[in-house]
Amino acid sequence: KNGNVNVVHYLFILEAELAVLNGKNKKAKENFNAAITTSSRNGFLHDRALAHELASAYFRSQGDDYWGNYHIECSRACYQEWGCIGKVEQLDANMKIDDKE
Repeated sequence: KNGNVNVVHYLFILEAELAVLNGKNKKAKENFNAAITTSSRNGFLHDRALAHELASAYFRSQGDDYWGNYHIECSRACYQEWGCIGKVEQLDANMKIDDKE
């Protein structure tokens, strides 16, 4: 975690996903937050977008729509800033589907 700044945020993403699989909710939240923070601090906009997207899926799976929506909006903003229009359109389409359910 004190290693290469180019990959440390990936470690946090992997640890968050592993925590989700093992039912360690507190650890999952901490690692998603760390992934978002480190990718932001080190200038990896696309990875921050991914971390927010995965955090959104996690929170929604837990029934927490407030944080799920917060993270998907952050993800969308990151993808938009990065210029990944196709991903933004995909998120928008998925959000419309979720609103109808």
